[in-house]
Amino acid sequence: MYVAYTLLYLIGLCAYVPRAVWRIMRSGTNRSGISERFGKVPKHVADVQPGAIWIHAVSVGEVHAARALIGHLAGLLPEIPVVLSTTTDTGQALAKKADSAACFYCPVDLPWAISPYLDTLRPRAIVLVETEIWPNLLNACNQRDIPIALVNGRLSSSSYGNYRRLGCLMRKVVSQLSTVCARTNLEATRFRALGIPPKRVFTTGNLKADALVLTSSVHSRQELAEQLGLNGDPPLLAAGCTMPGEEELILEAFRVARATNPSTLLLIAPRHPERFDQVAQTVAAAGWTCRRRSIGGPVDAEVLLLDSIGELPAAYGLALASFVGGSLVDSGGHNLLEPAIYGQPVIFGPYMQNFANLATELLESGGGIQVQGAEELADIWSAMLANDARRRKIGGLARRVALRDASAGRRTARVVAKLINGSSG
Repeated sequence: MYVAYTLLYLIGLCAYVPRAVWRIMRSGTNRSGISERFGKVPKHVADVQPGAIWIHAVSVGEVHAARALIGHLAGLLPEIPVVLSTTTDTGQALAKKADSAACFYCPVDLPWAISPYLDTLRPRAIVLVETEIWPNLLNACNQRDIPIALVNGRLSSSSYGNYRRLGCLMRKVVSQLSTVCARTNLEATRFRALGIPPKRVFTTGNLKADALVLTSSVHSRQELAEQLGLNGDPPLLAAGCTMPGEEELILEAFRVARATNPSTLLLIAPRHPERFDQVAQTVAAAGWTCRRRSIGGPVDAEVLLLDSIGELPAAYGLALASFVGGSLVDSGGHNLLEPAIYGQPVIFGPYMQNFANLATELLESGGGIQVQGAEELADIWSAMLANDARRRKIGGLARRVALRDASAGRRTARVVAKLINGSSG
């Protein structure tokens, strides 16, 4: 099975190489850490005391979740260092700010790329954030008796269906997970149905909510407000994690909503850094002036472009109402907790399949508002600008949902610490 998987993985990797080279030549992204990804252990990682906890977080959202966990693990297991790996460049940039002994790019899922890291680090345990199920990594850890914890386990209905169709093959792979910390009871049930013994599966809540509580400081918001030039505290609407095809709709909605209060500004945060310049051009083409976080711009700009990494949560905290992108186009949606933690109405589109449970919970609580397009988004933004009491009420309900998981980091850390202490006992 693993030989066949490795061959298929290699074929897929070879097919991806031309596309990756083209992206590197065009924008310079993803060129970092190529040698690390193929098994060359960097010196700063090799220098870490053997027996560390290796946490893998794919990108920015998962790194935020990992940072919440790292702090709690340090309190429970202070003598054990933590190393943090990522897949994306944006995740790596944020990982460097985490309180870990080292951060690096995760090797690709090939035996000869994985083994040097396992042999060098000799990790006490590996912690995978969200549904990072890589067969060769799991198999290599199993052969070395390294326990593996999957935390903040997320399993959408579509992913669950796909895994179920793989039958005994997926059962063999996931059975190598020592512990699963699922976000919700429904997701815990799905993991058990895949073949993971019930005693290994726990419901510990959403680490991203815990991370937001820990990082949502007034200071970070004030600092960002100064850097964005938000003088005089003007009304601000935000649209975060936007995807191609959404910015035009958002700008159209903003044009209508701004009639309610002409001093209102719009902040747009594209999901992918390689689109920052493109979105700036889209803003200009729509007739708006734009001020960018990175290079500035006109002081009287109507649209602010957040072209930075890791600052979106603080930006949400500055807004009166926020739209979460990836949901007006069929992209599956993004993290709704980021604006919710600040007591804001959480607005999103119809495509929320990646966060379906949370979207439903916010709608049922009254803290979420679903729109079908630009016209409805304009109506909601206009209503929020016109009715402060209603806005605060809806935002309070959203915050209540977000705070439910405020202790997820502590609960997850206890499960991971028990796994590590049990494996070394």
